[in-house]
Amino acid sequence: MKTLATLLVFIYPSATSAFVIAPSITAPSINSDASLKANTILKMGLLDSTAPNKVKGFERKIPDVVIDPSYELPLLAVATGMFVLLTSPGNECVDDSLICAPSIAGIIQGGLNFIFALFLTFQAGRVRFVFDDTSFELKTTGNNASESDDALGSSGENFVVGGKNRWDYDTFVNWEFFPNVDTPLLIYFKETQTPEENWNEGPGKLDKKGGGQLHFFPAIANAQQLKEQFEIRGCAKIENDE
Repeated sequence: MKTLATLLVFIYPSATSAFVIAPSITAPSINSDASLKANTILKMGLLDSTAPNKVKGFERKIPDVVIDPSYELPLLAVATGMFVLLTSPGNECVDDSLICAPSIAGIIQGGLNFIFALFLTFQAGRVRFVFDDTSFELKTTGNNASESDDALGSSGENFVVGGKNRWDYDTFVNWEFFPNVDTPLLIYFKETQTPEENWNEGPGKLDKKGGGQLHFFPAIANAQQLKEQFEIRGCAKIENDE
Protein backbone atom coordinates (compact mmCIF):
# COMPACT_ATOMS: atom_id res chain seq x y z
CA MET A 1 0.00 0.00 0.00
CA LYS A 2 2.86 2.39 0.78
CA THR A 3 4.33 1.73 -2.62
CA LEU A 4 0.96 2.40 -4.29
CA ALA A 5 0.49 5.64 -2.37
CA THR A 6 3.92 6.84 -3.35
CA LEU A 7 3.21 6.15 -7.04
CA LEU A 8 -0.06 8.09 -6.83
CA VAL A 9 1.73 11.11 -5.35
CA PHE A 10 4.07 11.26 -8.36
CA ILE A 11 1.47 10.43 -11.01
CA TYR A 12 -1.31 12.75 -9.82
CA PRO A 13 0.43 16.13 -10.45
CA SER A 14 1.64 15.09 -13.90
CA ALA A 15 -1.73 13.71 -14.89
CA THR A 16 -3.67 16.77 -13.81
CA SER A 17 -1.25 19.30 -15.22
CA ALA A 18 -2.72 18.73 -18.68
CA PHE A 19 -5.99 20.20 -17.42
CA VAL A 20 -4.51 23.32 -15.88
CA ILE A 21 -5.55 26.46 -17.72
CA ALA A 22 -2.54 28.13 -19.28
CA PRO A 23 -1.89 31.82 -18.64
CA SER A 24 -3.82 34.05 -21.02
CA ILE A 25 -1.99 35.06 -24.18
CA THR A 26 -2.64 38.54 -25.57
CA ALA A 27 -4.02 38.31 -29.10
CA PRO A 28 -2.26 40.38 -31.78
CA SER A 29 -3.88 43.70 -32.51
CA ILE A 30 -5.97 44.29 -35.60
CA ASN A 31 -4.11 45.85 -38.52
CA SER A 32 -6.38 48.51 -40.02
CA ASP A 33 -4.46 48.39 -43.31
CA ALA A 34 -5.09 44.67 -43.80
CA SER A 35 -8.20 42.98 -45.20
CA LEU A 36 -10.78 41.17 -43.10
CA LYS A 37 -9.32 37.85 -44.27
CA ALA A 38 -5.78 38.92 -43.37
CA ASN A 39 -6.88 40.09 -39.92
CA THR A 40 -8.69 36.79 -39.36
CA ILE A 41 -5.49 34.90 -40.09
CA LEU A 42 -3.62 37.41 -37.94
CA LYS A 43 -5.88 36.60 -34.99
CA MET A 44 -5.02 32.94 -35.52
CA GLY A 45 -1.36 33.79 -35.01
CA LEU A 46 -0.24 33.12 -38.59
CA LEU A 47 0.55 36.68 -39.66
CA ASP A 48 2.95 39.35 -38.56
CA SER A 49 0.74 42.33 -37.62
CA THR A 50 3.29 44.78 -39.02
CA ALA A 51 3.50 43.04 -42.41
CA PRO A 52 0.17 41.50 -43.46
CA ASN A 53 1.77 39.84 -46.51
CA LYS A 54 4.21 37.79 -44.41
CA VAL A 55 3.24 34.40 -43.06
CA LYS A 56 5.44 32.80 -40.41
CA GLY A 57 8.64 34.45 -41.56
CA PHE A 58 8.24 34.35 -45.34
CA GLU A 59 6.43 36.63 -47.74
CA ARG A 60 3.15 35.51 -49.21
CA LYS A 61 2.99 35.57 -53.01
CA ILE A 62 0.02 37.53 -54.32
CA PRO A 63 -1.25 35.60 -57.34
CA ASP A 64 -1.08 37.16 -60.80
CA VAL A 65 -4.40 38.68 -61.84
CA VAL A 66 -5.90 39.28 -65.28
CA ILE A 67 -8.67 41.88 -65.04
CA ASP A 68 -12.02 41.00 -66.60
CA PRO A 69 -13.01 42.98 -69.70
CA SER A 70 -15.91 45.43 -69.50
CA TYR A 71 -18.31 46.21 -72.35
CA GLU A 72 -20.26 48.93 -70.57
CA LEU A 73 -18.44 51.74 -72.40
CA PRO A 74 -19.14 50.28 -75.89
CA LEU A 75 -22.81 49.91 -74.92
CA LEU A 76 -22.85 53.55 -73.80
CA ALA A 77 -21.41 54.59 -77.18
CA VAL A 78 -24.15 52.62 -78.99
CA ALA A 79 -26.86 54.18 -76.82
CA THR A 80 -25.44 57.66 -77.51
CA GLY A 81 -25.44 56.96 -81.25
CA MET A 82 -29.07 55.84 -81.13
CA PHE A 83 -30.03 58.93 -79.15
CA VAL A 84 -28.34 61.20 -81.70
CA LEU A 85 -30.13 59.49 -84.60
CA LEU A 86 -33.53 59.72 -82.93
CA THR A 87 -33.14 63.36 -81.92
CA SER A 88 -31.74 64.67 -85.22
CA PRO A 89 -34.68 64.67 -87.63
CA GLY A 90 -34.18 65.69 -91.25
CA ASN A 91 -35.83 68.69 -92.94
CA GLU A 92 -38.45 66.45 -94.54
CA CYS A 93 -39.81 65.42 -91.13
CA VAL A 94 -43.55 66.15 -90.82
CA ASP A 95 -44.82 67.85 -87.69
CA ASP A 96 -46.19 65.52 -85.00
CA SER A 97 -44.42 62.54 -86.54
CA LEU A 98 -43.18 60.06 -83.97
CA ILE A 99 -40.33 58.76 -86.11
CA CYS A 100 -38.43 60.75 -88.71
CA ALA A 101 -35.47 60.01 -90.92
CA PRO A 102 -32.36 61.52 -89.34
CA SER A 103 -30.58 64.48 -90.84
CA ILE A 104 -27.22 64.13 -92.60
CA ALA A 105 -25.50 65.62 -89.54
CA GLY A 106 -27.36 63.17 -87.28
CA ILE A 107 -26.32 60.23 -89.45
CA ILE A 108 -22.68 61.32 -89.34
CA GLN A 109 -22.63 61.95 -85.58
CA GLY A 110 -24.57 58.78 -84.77
CA GLY A 111 -22.44 56.76 -87.18
CA LEU A 112 -19.24 57.96 -85.52
CA ASN A 113 -20.58 56.74 -82.19
CA PHE A 114 -21.31 53.32 -83.69
CA ILE A 115 -17.82 53.11 -85.17
CA PHE A 116 -16.34 54.11 -81.82
CA ALA A 117 -18.45 51.44 -80.12
CA LEU A 118 -17.12 48.80 -82.53
CA PHE A 119 -13.55 49.92 -81.83
CA LEU A 120 -14.08 49.76 -78.05
CA THR A 121 -15.71 46.32 -78.34
CA PHE A 122 -12.73 45.04 -80.33
CA GLN A 123 -10.27 46.48 -77.81
CA ALA A 124 -12.20 45.11 -74.82
CA GLY A 125 -12.04 41.66 -76.36
CA ARG A 126 -8.34 41.94 -77.23
CA VAL A 127 -6.56 43.98 -74.49
CA ARG A 128 -6.02 42.63 -70.99
CA PHE A 129 -4.83 44.52 -67.90
CA VAL A 130 -2.45 42.22 -66.00
CA PHE A 131 -0.97 42.46 -62.48
CA ASP A 132 2.01 40.23 -61.66
CA ASP A 133 4.58 40.16 -58.82
CA THR A 134 6.22 43.48 -59.65
CA SER A 135 4.39 45.25 -62.46
CA PHE A 136 1.20 46.36 -64.14
CA GLU A 137 1.12 45.48 -67.83
CA LEU A 138 -1.10 45.68 -70.89
CA LYS A 139 -1.21 42.43 -72.85
CA THR A 140 -3.26 41.10 -75.75
CA THR A 141 -5.15 37.87 -76.32
CA GLY A 142 -3.95 37.55 -79.93
CA ASN A 143 -5.34 34.34 -81.40
CA ASN A 144 -5.41 32.61 -78.02
CA ALA A 145 -8.75 31.74 -76.51
CA SER A 146 -7.19 31.30 -73.08
CA GLU A 147 -7.43 34.14 -70.57
CA SER A 148 -4.45 32.96 -68.49
CA ASP A 149 -1.45 35.27 -68.12
CA ASP A 150 0.88 32.73 -69.73
CA ALA A 151 -1.24 32.59 -72.89
CA LEU A 152 -1.34 36.37 -73.38
CA GLY A 153 1.05 38.21 -75.69
CA SER A 154 2.83 41.55 -75.65
CA SER A 155 0.83 44.65 -76.57
CA GLY A 156 3.89 46.16 -78.28
CA GLU A 157 5.43 49.54 -77.59
CA ASN A 158 3.57 52.49 -76.18
CA PHE A 159 2.46 54.58 -79.16
CA VAL A 160 3.01 57.91 -77.35
CA VAL A 161 6.39 57.63 -75.61
CA GLY A 162 7.63 54.24 -76.79
CA GLY A 163 8.84 51.44 -74.55
CA LYS A 164 6.96 48.42 -73.28
CA ASN A 165 3.46 48.83 -71.85
CA ARG A 166 4.68 47.57 -68.47
CA TRP A 167 5.21 49.68 -65.35
CA ASP A 168 6.62 48.72 -61.94
CA TYR A 169 4.33 49.35 -58.98
CA ASP A 170 6.95 51.37 -57.11
CA THR A 171 7.10 53.91 -59.96
CA PHE A 172 3.41 54.84 -59.66
CA VAL A 173 2.67 58.42 -58.66
CA ASN A 174 -1.11 58.47 -58.93
CA TRP A 175 -4.13 56.62 -60.34
CA GLU A 176 -7.80 57.47 -60.71
CA PHE A 177 -11.03 56.76 -62.61
CA PHE A 178 -13.00 59.46 -64.44
CA PRO A 179 -15.59 60.55 -63.62
CA ASN A 180 -15.58 57.88 -60.85
CA VAL A 181 -14.96 54.19 -60.27
CA ASP A 182 -18.69 53.33 -60.36
CA THR A 183 -19.34 54.84 -63.80
CA PRO A 184 -15.86 55.04 -65.37
CA LEU A 185 -15.12 56.41 -68.82
CA LEU A 186 -11.34 56.70 -68.47
CA ILE A 187 -8.65 54.91 -66.47
CA TYR A 188 -5.80 57.22 -65.50
CA PHE A 189 -2.41 56.70 -63.87
CA LYS A 190 1.00 58.38 -63.65
CA GLU A 191 4.43 56.79 -63.35
CA THR A 192 8.07 57.85 -63.21
CA GLN A 193 9.46 54.82 -65.07
CA THR A 194 9.27 56.68 -68.37
CA PRO A 195 12.40 58.84 -68.88
CA GLU A 196 11.78 62.37 -67.56
CA GLU A 197 12.49 63.99 -70.94
CA ASN A 198 9.33 62.27 -72.27
CA TRP A 199 6.98 63.36 -69.48
CA ASN A 200 5.61 66.28 -71.50
CA GLU A 201 4.86 64.22 -74.60
CA GLY A 202 1.25 63.41 -75.45
CA PRO A 203 -1.22 64.09 -72.62
CA GLY A 204 1.60 64.26 -70.04
CA LYS A 205 1.78 68.05 -70.25
CA LEU A 206 -1.83 68.30 -69.04
CA ASP A 207 -1.01 67.22 -65.48
CA LYS A 208 2.08 68.45 -63.62
CA LYS A 209 0.93 67.25 -60.20
CA GLY A 210 3.39 64.82 -58.67
CA GLY A 211 5.60 64.58 -61.77
CA GLY A 212 5.78 61.54 -64.01
CA GLN A 213 4.25 60.41 -67.30
CA LEU A 214 0.47 60.51 -67.65
CA HIS A 215 -1.50 57.60 -69.16
CA PHE A 216 -5.18 57.40 -70.15
CA PHE A 217 -7.07 54.30 -71.24
CA PRO A 218 -10.76 53.87 -72.09
CA ALA A 219 -12.57 51.96 -69.36
CA ILE A 220 -12.70 48.62 -71.19
CA ALA A 221 -11.78 46.62 -68.05
CA ASN A 222 -13.56 46.06 -64.76
CA ALA A 223 -12.87 49.25 -62.79
CA GLN A 224 -13.63 47.75 -59.36
CA GLN A 225 -11.12 44.96 -59.95
CA LEU A 226 -8.52 47.48 -61.13
CA LYS A 227 -9.06 49.64 -58.04
CA GLU A 228 -8.68 46.61 -55.79
CA GLN A 229 -5.42 45.55 -57.45
CA PHE A 230 -3.95 49.08 -57.42
CA GLU A 231 -4.56 49.13 -53.66
CA ILE A 232 -3.33 45.58 -52.97
CA ARG A 233 -0.13 46.14 -54.96
CA GLY A 234 0.65 49.35 -53.07
CA CYS A 235 0.44 51.71 -56.06
CA ALA A 236 0.86 55.30 -54.83
CA LYS A 237 -2.15 57.60 -54.99
CA ILE A 238 -2.44 61.35 -54.46
CA GLU A 239 -5.43 62.02 -52.25
CA ASN A 240 -7.73 64.75 -53.49
CA ASP A 241 -7.72 67.94 -51.43
CA GLU A 242 -10.83 68.41 -49.39
